[in-house]
Amino acid sequence: MSPLASITQELLWHDAPYSENAIRGRVPSTAKISAEVESGSECYALICEHIASSCAATSFSLDVGSSKSSCCSKNAKAHESRRTAALGLGLGLFSFAWDGNELYALHQTIGEPVGTGCGVAVMKSLVLFAASPEVIKGFVDELLASADKTKANTFTVYRWHPKYQYWQRDQTAVARPLESVVLPSETKARLTGDMEEFEEDETHNWYRDHGIPYKRSYLFYGVPGAGKTSLIQALAGKHGRNVCYLSPTHPEMTDDSIKSAVLKAPSRSIVILEDVDALFSKTREKKVQQSPLTFSGLLNALDGVGGSEGQVFILTTNLREELDAALIRNGRVDLHIYFGHADGEQMRLLFKQFYPQSSAAQATAFEEALLKSLSGEKVAPAALQHFFILQRKASADEAIANVHLVMEEIERRKSDDAAGVKEAEAEAAKGEGEGEEGEEEEEETDTEAAASDGMHVHVHLHGAAAGKSAPKGGTAKTGSKKKQPEKKRQEGAGTGRGV
Repeated sequence: MSPLASITQELLWHDAPYSENAIRGRVPSTAKISAEVESGSECYALICEHIASSCAATSFSLDVGSSKSSCCSKNAKAHESRRTAALGLGLGLFSFAWDGNELYALHQTIGEPVGTGCGVAVMKSLVLFAASPEVIKGFVDELLASADKTKANTFTVYRWHPKYQYWQRDQTAVARPLESVVLPSETKARLTGDMEEFEEDETHNWYRDHGIPYKRSYLFYGVPGAGKTSLIQALAGKHGRNVCYLSPTHPEMTDDSIKSAVLKAPSRSIVILEDVDALFSKTREKKVQQSPLTFSGLLNALDGVGGSEGQVFILTTNLREELDAALIRNGRVDLHIYFGHADGEQMRLLFKQFYPQSSAAQATAFEEALLKSLSGEKVAPAALQHFFILQRKASADEAIANVHLVMEEIERRKSDDAAGVKEAEAEAAKGEGEGEEGEEEEEETDTEAAASDGMHVHVHLHGAAAGKSAPKGGTAKTGSKKKQPEKKRQEGAGTGRGV
């Protein structure tokens, strides 16, 4: 067999994840256990990152990343993220030590370049070598535990990758203090108390003794801009949990995929299902037709039997009344938390938060001035935060004096929304008019084409439609230059045309 034929055969068929030529004389015979890591998986990303950041790497790949300068700098520009070069693991054979054991990693490409939806790509493969399976498993378990662990006042954001079926690390963010989230005191106390009790060892034992899945589910519902996302981030920071965003409306999200997402979620996570009202109607009809996810598949994922130990689920919606009762029943959703427009208490708390040196009398004056300016209009906490950002250089008294700007912003947004709707309606009407004109032009063109071809049209008049007989011979030549008198159709008269 020729060398070329031998190489071709090796590419098409093999019974090992690597070629003996790639490791001969480089990997000792004691490292007889190999484990292939699928490219695109979470383990693949973690192992490559670990080797690339250690002294073991001698070959790298380059990509564009981002970084942030030290937070201790007083220079504002030092806090801005900037693009930097990011080093990834290159191709080759790497050796490294873990827990007194020697491991080897072969990072290679297999096969020829192939076309993908994102351009040309070459399949990559990662193979680990060690003296025993326990060494490889222990090494990867430690990487996973380290990835799931959160630092004080930070949380890691994960997003589910439906195509490769793993949780992709998106970013590590600084958590905002729970005190900075301004909610009605009763609502905040109810939620935080419930979550703190859930995390107690005694609660875990009680769930276990009664055979109930140890998980907690919340429904955050209400108006946009009322603090749902802010509260989730603050809870993640306080309780040392990861935040995992799950998009059920993704076109590749199947029943098996969402079930796998729940089973594979990082430990101690808050799994977020945003805008669940966008999935199904109250009659369980699909709102996103291209989504393969079924209603029963969603319910099974939320039940999470056996795969959601200790996890917290949060469903968010602006329209609770549009949700099927089975989706938010007891046992599937434990607590409903309403997020409404800002009340008087929130107005005062927000004022004190942005002006901590202000007095209680000033906070009350702000509340009264704002309510008077609104004249019954409702305002979301996000709109008030926007106001305080604009007033960041103003004093407390100046902010109180400028409170009318809140109502002006509301009226401006209403005007912009109305103008947008009017413009959309005008565009739609214009499109319909153009469509009708196009149809008329098409009919005229067809008539002219028939005339130019000398086409004869036979007109049959039945009954005394107009009190006149048809022209002699019963035919009229359309192509004739002589203008024919227009026939007015009378009620009850029938006409037939033959070509």
